[in-house]
Amino acid sequence: MKINELILGKYRLLEYLSSGSFSSVFRAREEMTNRIVAIKALSKDAYPADRMRYLLTELEAMSNIWGHPNIVSILTVEPGKDDYIAWIVMEYIEGNNLHKLVQQGDLTLNDVLNIGLDICNGLKAAHAHNILHRDIKPQNILLTPDKEAKIADFSIARIFGESTKFAVTMTGTRRYMAPEQHYGAYDFRADLYATGLVLYEALTKQFPFSGEVDEIDKKKAAGEIENLENCPEEFRNFAIKALHRDVDKRYQTATEMYNELDRIRRWQYEQQASILIAESSNSPATELASALERCRKTFRLQIDIAEQINQNLFFEMRSKVEKENKEKLKIQLMQHYNVAIEYARNGDKDETLRELHKAHTLCLQDAELVAQADALFKETSPAVPFSNALTVQDITALVENFSETEKSILLDALTVSEVEIEPEVDYKEPEVFPEELDMPVAPKTQVQQAENYRVLIEEASPEFLLDKVHEDIQYPHEEEAAYIFQQAQIYTQQENIRRCYSQYKRLGAFYHRHAKRFIRMDEIELVANCYTRARFAYAAARKQREARRNARNGAAYYVHLARQLELQRSWIEAGKSYILAADNYRFAQLILEVEKCESSATVCYFNAAESAHLIGDLQTAYNYYMSIITIGKNLPSPPRAVHEAQKLLDEIRTGNYE
Repeated sequence: MKINELILGKYRLLEYLSSGSFSSVFRAREEMTNRIVAIKALSKDAYPADRMRYLLTELEAMSNIWGHPNIVSILTVEPGKDDYIAWIVMEYIEGNNLHKLVQQGDLTLNDVLNIGLDICNGLKAAHAHNILHRDIKPQNILLTPDKEAKIADFSIARIFGESTKFAVTMTGTRRYMAPEQHYGAYDFRADLYATGLVLYEALTKQFPFSGEVDEIDKKKAAGEIENLENCPEEFRNFAIKALHRDVDKRYQTATEMYNELDRIRRWQYEQQASILIAESSNSPATELASALERCRKTFRLQIDIAEQINQNLFFEMRSKVEKENKEKLKIQLMQHYNVAIEYARNGDKDETLRELHKAHTLCLQDAELVAQADALFKETSPAVPFSNALTVQDITALVENFSETEKSILLDALTVSEVEIEPEVDYKEPEVFPEELDMPVAPKTQVQQAENYRVLIEEASPEFLLDKVHEDIQYPHEEEAAYIFQQAQIYTQQENIRRCYSQYKRLGAFYHRHAKRFIRMDEIELVANCYTRARFAYAAARKQREARRNARNGAAYYVHLARQLELQRSWIEAGKSYILAADNYRFAQLILEVEKCESSATVCYFNAAESAHLIGDLQTAYNYYMSIITIGKNLPSPPRAVHEAQKLLDEIRTGNYE
């Protein structure tokens, strides 16, 4: 065959590529389509009658795995003439084989990992069709310009039948044979051993066994791997297992080998991505996103896998920063208190209060630190000679002097809690009566429930509400929900709005699904909570229709819960449930239902206030009367409970009570 010769009237030979014992390979052009192909010309001398089975085996093997991206595909087989028995027309791979690339020394660890993954992918397909390649070597691994590997030359492949899974004929390239191939009874694991040899050589540019052929065979059988110190540490364990002399202690399947190489690749990507993220603190988010995308393409990771790794890294980084900030905050807090104690000992009340004010301003940023601050305040307060109790006017004057930031922090601290503050067992709040104060009694330890929920839910964004509800994990399903929410937050930090909305939508569906589950379990409060959280999530995802539908469902179940609590005379909890129902109805734009729920809430709070009033707990009664009036002022037709609350509140203020 000559260059520029036309074969069968449609393939023009362009270039001689290589030759072996049985064939020669040419680059050719299909004249009708102008497609470039590779043609493997099979010599008649190499295929006498007793060797025709090898040709038929290769053709059968290739037909079974045709089209796999990591196996060179046969396009067609043409009958030969003259000195050739057949021409196999294959896809043309415009690149070098692995042997040439190793000699050039252009391969990185990441390149070798990706090549190994491609080989394993091809072997998975071949082995799934009971095809044992038997000649995996660098010359038979072709690489595209993008270094995508494709397995070539199935000329000595063995196709196993139903009754046998072992080959006995010693065939292949001896240098890359597994030890057991010399003794017969070998299987698919021989291909995996050869793959380990190929990757080791590609990475270290040295063969793991030195010497002549017989000496190499002995070292393979003894498991004496050389130059192991030249292997990168993360690849060393892979090589030891892949080249183990005991076939049962090696990788047993191509899938197992693939998974280990993939694990190393992901670890490598994670290390590189963590460096990029750490170094990007002062860079625009778009630059970091571009850098991570380039890194992902280098490692040839799928987008969802790379993003999952990125999200974990962002979460770890944020947790680390939060922890560091918390430690700094604690140090600042203790510094303010130490200074305050010194001022207190010296009798400087003004400076003491100033330092305590600075400390409490810090504390309002963290619930745990608030508790610590309260405890420390009790310890330091006896040292400060407070002669007069603060009145409402005094407190108002102090707040007026706050900066806008301090006011915002104070408002958050007073409105975000949904839990009543329980007094300490060994501490009793002293009774304070109106005649001892310049102004009416101000709320102290009791949380004003109605105002709390209104400020929290009506004025806060759905993202803020989701952040608050996921601060305290009480049930198993909340852990998964918190994870989805964290993913949404990470996408927000990355300014990836589309994926952020997608995660919020996923969170909404998650809570909606669990609400239905809790209905079957008759867990009414959990049903109401899940529907409400689904509303928050869908609102954050800008899915208003789904948000309103879940709001209606949540409201209905909060009303159901409130009525159960009324039967148990749990007035405070019932009122709280009515307020939550009202908020959901308000979001769903069902104004009449809002008014019904708020009216019912005033009745519940009135019952709670009246009970406290009767036993002389004027502070608690005052709090709930104020809550009733706050709710009632928004109602077009305030119920009787609002008017009665106003009257009783006036009695407390003027001291006209029994």
